[in-house]
Amino acid sequence: MAGNTRGRLKEKFEGVHRNLDWSTRHINEALGLIAAQLLSTQPDEYEKDTVEETQAAIETYPLYQGIKALGEGIATLDELANNIYASL
Repeated sequence: MAGNTRGRLKEKFEGVHRNLDWSTRHINEALGLIAAQLLSTQPDEYEKDTVEETQAAIETYPLYQGIKALGEGIATLDELANNIYASL
């Protein structure tokens, strides 16, 4: 592959990685907002004796599960993009 094309492709995949990093950051912030809301509005259901039990209870909330799954999908896409970048 011509060096110029290779360099441009690497730049594009660096951009993909940066965008996915931002997506991951926003996903994590969204998860934190959901957890805070659940703990403030429904403490009897979600606030438990230990941090681990509280986290496990929050993870049963459907919206939390969906956003967490989206984050896992983004992590998979990022790994694929990094593999392509490494192969260039």
